[in-house]
Amino acid sequence: MSALVQDPGRVRDLAAAQASGALTSEVLVRRCLDRIVAVDGEVRAWVHVLADDVLAEARARDAERAAGQVRGPLHGIPVGVKDVIDVRGLPTRANSPSRDGIAPATADATVVAHLRAAGAVILGKLHTTEYAYYESRPPTRNPWDLARTPGGSSAGSGAAIASGTVPLALGTQTAGSVNRPAAYTGTAAFKPSTLAIGGTGVVPLAPSFDTVGAFGATAQDATCLAAGYAADHLRIGAATPAPRLVVLEDPLVGRLAVPGTLARLGALAETLAAAGLPMRRAATPVGLAAILAAHRTVLLAELGRTHANLPRDRIAPRLAADIEAGLAIPEAAYHAALRTLAAQRHEFWAGFGPDDLLLLPAAPDVAPADGTTGDPSFVIPTTALGGPVATLRAGLDADAGLPVGALLFAAPGADARLAGFLLSDTATRLDL
Repeated sequence: MSALVQDPGRVRDLAAAQASGALTSEVLVRRCLDRIVAVDGEVRAWVHVLADDVLAEARARDAERAAGQVRGPLHGIPVGVKDVIDVRGLPTRANSPSRDGIAPATADATVVAHLRAAGAVILGKLHTTEYAYYESRPPTRNPWDLARTPGGSSAGSGAAIASGTVPLALGTQTAGSVNRPAAYTGTAAFKPSTLAIGGTGVVPLAPSFDTVGAFGATAQDATCLAAGYAADHLRIGAATPAPRLVVLEDPLVGRLAVPGTLARLGALAETLAAAGLPMRRAATPVGLAAILAAHRTVLLAELGRTHANLPRDRIAPRLAADIEAGLAIPEAAYHAALRTLAAQRHEFWAGFGPDDLLLLPAAPDVAPADGTTGDPSFVIPTTALGGPVATLRAGLDADAGLPVGALLFAAPGADARLAGFLLSDTATRLDL
């Protein structure tokens, strides 16, 4: 394992240490700041660190705790924020020269405001691809191997946790931008149901899909973070019955997934079955390739309409070209793609019960060499299908020695079902 990789700790342990007096938020934040100084010159996950402000905020959380005013499980826990999400006092540059002169945000994004209200300490901003699209890529490197991508677009979020500089981070997902970088960096993630999280204060990409997601060292930690900013109606944290697991089979997975990935997915499935979870295998009711195609049309059309006025000479060539491609999609074709997606969702989820959680590889292979953000073919359909999606750590590829991730996902609105499992005693015991 690379010396740049370090476990930042579990939220439950950090919270318990603060509750017992063995740790303070100030000491925890200083530990994060020291680790950033030690490794981020190589990893380059952070855009801006609020070093002075964050220490004052940590001391304020410690004073509240001393007075018996604990806001919840995130009280005093540091969080990093992807730089497409507003943090008051910092500019939201979205890794784009087109936003170089933008003024600092005057208010937090809704999700950041919710986290502050929950007692979290906002440590600073993390790198992203330009406008959370595919290019330009940020300078961030994968802590497991600096020659490989950390994934995208939430590159900094995964890399920051993998390198031990922060225990929790926010990202956004329109295609595969939370669940895939978590897999590549050996971290975990929880993306709530598509559009279930308000986007106020978040730079848009394709509004039919844009959703704020959570990163953690484990899927349980990521779920805990999501519970801190999600709306109450999602019931993240509510007790739920034990789920049934379904290992999905699809021609796209059979064609793209390498043996090492399939081996780790199989081992994870065996571990979950051994823990007593009912499990079966099933073919996808709608092919992943067909869902990918419909998603692509909607994404391009909305990208073009959302960013039609961006100066083409101040954004990446691919982004500029895809804005033009999106603008060229007729309204009728855009509306037809939306109807196709709605029909695909209906047909897909009709094949499963309300207690089913579905398992897929997060990516065909381990993180590829830098120069790409990797293959999102498996994640995108889960985003398009509309439900919550978690990335679980599936261990290390036997040959490459690099992380492999798995997707565990559920139907739209079934956030409580997925979260209930990830917060359960079983998940705690397995360190999911």
